Amino acid sequence: MGRFQSLATAIAGAALLAPPPAGATPRGHVVVIANMKFGPVPPHLKAGDTIIWINKDIIRHTATAKDQTFHVDLPPGGSGKTVVPGPGRHAFYCVYHPTMTGLLSASK
Repeated sequence: MGRFQSLATAIAGAALLAPPPAGATPRGHVVVIANMKFGPVPPHLKAGDTIIWINKDIIRHTATAKDQTFHVDLPPGGSGKTVVPGPGRHAFYCVYHPTMTGLLSASK
C-alpha cells in the first residue's frame, strides 16, 4: 500500500472514531422521587433523551404523561426509564398520587 493510501485509510479511520456533533446523540438524565415529590427535571432536554426515574420513597409511584406518551410504574426503591417522546411540553403526574406533577420541556 502506498503512502497516499495509508494516509487516506488513517484519515477515514479517524473520522469513524470521532465523536458525533454536540447534541446529535441522545443523553441520559435522572429524576429522583423522594418525600412524595418529583425532583427537579433537567433543563435542555431533547427528543429521544432518556429519563431514568428513581423512586426513593417507601411507596409505589408512577411517572405518567398526561397525553399517555409515557408511563413507568415504580415500586418502592425501584427505578425505570422512559424516552422523551418529542419536542414540546410533556406534563406528567403520579397515577397513585395525582397531586404529584411535573413537566418535561424538550426541543428537537
